[in-house]
Amino acid sequence: MELDIIHLKEIDSTNKYCYKLGKDGKRNLIVVSDVQTGGVGRLERKWYSDFGGLYFSILLDLEEFKKECKNDNIDKLNFLGSLSTYETLNCYLEDFKTVGSIGIKFPNDIIVNVENKDKKLSGILSEININYGFLVLGIGINVNNKIHDEIKDIATSLKELEGKEFDRFEILNKFIDNFKNNYFLNDDEVLKKYKKHSITIGKYVKVITPKEEIKGTVFDIDYNCIRLATNNGIKHISVGDCVHLRKDKL
Repeated sequence: MELDIIHLKEIDSTNKYCYKLGKDGKRNLIVVSDVQTGGVGRLERKWYSDFGGLYFSILLDLEEFKKECKNDNIDKLNFLGSLSTYETLNCYLEDFKTVGSIGIKFPNDIIVNVENKDKKLSGILSEININYGFLVLGIGINVNNKIHDEIKDIATSLKELEGKEFDRFEILNKFIDNFKNNYFLNDDEVLKKYKKHSITIGKYVKVITPKEEIKGTVFDIDYNCIRLATNNGIKHISVGDCVHLRKDKL
């Protein structure tokens, strides 16, 4: 799988740009921008995208994925994005890992634990168009960018953690290598690697669905759902926002 790179100085959203390109018939592209003026994460949450961060979207051909991987499991692509981002960032946190930890928070946030406080280092947003046959995987990584005061308690950057600046395009190329290496792994191998680095399995969480909020302890994750042990039995939840809770603060 070859991926051409389009580098922009500024755009409202790399995901929106890729989505338009997808409808125009383009495929197998990475759009990276130095700045996003309208970046968003899951549930339309604002994603601060100042200069110094790494903001990119991958435009993938679903039919090509099915043929090359002999696989109809499109959900695998979301897990591939999370896993490849984790593996990439894990390579750049050698000093930090002596005092903290890094992992994947379901479904696709990369989180570091700093002095017993979870902070987001990277977020992923996927958008699919079945009619046109493409998927856009948008990834934002806090690299050298300043973290805004209003999110300092919940977000951090590679520069903050390691005390030095990084080459953003070196990180992008490392991600591409990891993504390509994971792309042809079978479903079980990808899921096994994802769960190995999950910080959600074993956690007491609240899952917010369109209809209700469900609290319980996560005991498994697969491509279709997150599985919770609750006071009302086992729950399989396919759609929802997962919030980690501390039992001592309930």
